[in-house]
Amino acid sequence: MTSQDRIEQFKAEVADLKLKTSTGGSEKAAGKAGTIFMFLAVIVGFGAYVQSTSAENALDQNELIILTLACVALAVVGAALYLATKMISFWRFWMLRQMYEHQAHLDQLSERVGP
Repeated sequence: MTSQDRIEQFKAEVADLKLKTSTGGSEKAAGKAGTIFMFLAVIVGFGAYVQSTSAENALDQNELIILTLACVALAVVGAALYLATKMISFWRFWMLRQMYEHQAHLDQLSERVGP
């Protein structure tokens, strides 16, 4: 049995079990929000950094530096949301595969033991 056949058999049996294999709406929204947070934080943070280097007044520089640090924090939060959704998806698949393999192993054992 080739690996492609095993993959197709796995997909067919998972479909027969009617288990949740895809991410839900809230997980997709969190992943998209994390991506948007990272993207916006980089753009706004870089703009604030460039403006802070050309500002003459120390108070303006401090405000822009604070904004830059807030954008760094927002980028970290966005990365955490994105990674969390990807890890949840991976763990769901990994647990599903483990369950499938354990069931196949139990089927083999029951065949060897007999009725």
